[in-house]
Amino acid sequence: MRNVVSICMVMMLFIVSCEKAIIKEDKQNPVAVFESLWHAMDTRYALFSYKKVDWKEAYRKYRPMVSDKTSTGELFDICTAMLDQLMDGHVALINGEQKHTYTGYYNSYPHNFNFGLLKEKYLPGINYQGTLAYTFIEQFGYLHIPSFGEELTLADIDRVFEKLADVEGLIIDVRDNGGGGSLKVDRIVEKLLPEKMLLKYDIYKRGPGHDDFLPPEAKYLAPRHPVLAGKPLLILTNRRCFSSCNDFVLYMSELPNAVIIGDQTGGGSGTPFDYELPNGWVLKYAASMAVSVEGTNIEGGIAPDHFVSNSLDDESNGRDAIFKFALEHLQ
Repeated sequence: MRNVVSICMVMMLFIVSCEKAIIKEDKQNPVAVFESLWHAMDTRYALFSYKKVDWKEAYRKYRPMVSDKTSTGELFDICTAMLDQLMDGHVALINGEQKHTYTGYYNSYPHNFNFGLLKEKYLPGINYQGTLAYTFIEQFGYLHIPSFGEELTLADIDRVFEKLADVEGLIIDVRDNGGGGSLKVDRIVEKLLPEKMLLKYDIYKRGPGHDDFLPPEAKYLAPRHPVLAGKPLLILTNRRCFSSCNDFVLYMSELPNAVIIGDQTGGGSGTPFDYELPNGWVLKYAASMAVSVEGTNIEGGIAPDHFVSNSLDDESNGRDAIFKFALEHLQ
């Protein structure tokens, strides 16, 4: 009897082990991973209609490329090729140290920024407050904001604007700013507002349908120690201004005393969310979209008031045409 019980226990352990192996194998199965990714995007991504991408057609094109024998590397390439059809810098796929993000919103355009050249030729006496670079040009100020990420602190924002409080006009350079925290954007904008203003609307997904959205949420900001309210503001942009930096440029475009100079921003209006796939990969996607006060979707970027680009001649001769135009405009 004891032997029978022992055999049964061994068999049960074997069955449980097999079940675990099967479950683990299913989670790693290329077809299951592909199906999970496609379905997650289909029900959660907010910009299919704006992008004019037929997601079912994408499935019909890429699904036959995946089988149980598809390698991890091949699956990653197939999935990212499908995701790239959305042309969205907020959409990414991460496998440990390997990360794929769409970069076409900026890498097909002139860079239009060389901070080393700018400091050497135009701003030799530049100062730093944390990550913020600032200086004075006669009665005017210059402020470079490289990022709105974690390394930028609210305390540094407050201190740098205290130092710039007496300038008669300010150049705010956000070229190459890829975004970060909206709270940092709000704190800077609050220093520049003359009054409480409506600045945009955020529209979030409500359900699985491609156009199933909640009512728009109005975004208001009010002045907070507005040291530069009403003074001339010149905002320098390029295609690498993305995500929350895109929001910042939108907010500045609503101010009558602000002028946007440079190239169109890179866009990225959606709020990024994460979704873990069965095999542990992380899918990033935009779960919302934003529109201007006038109702224009800002996913494609903000056009400047003055399109200015650094030509090949400018680059070869060490000139920053965008900064030069802004300074002359300010003076």
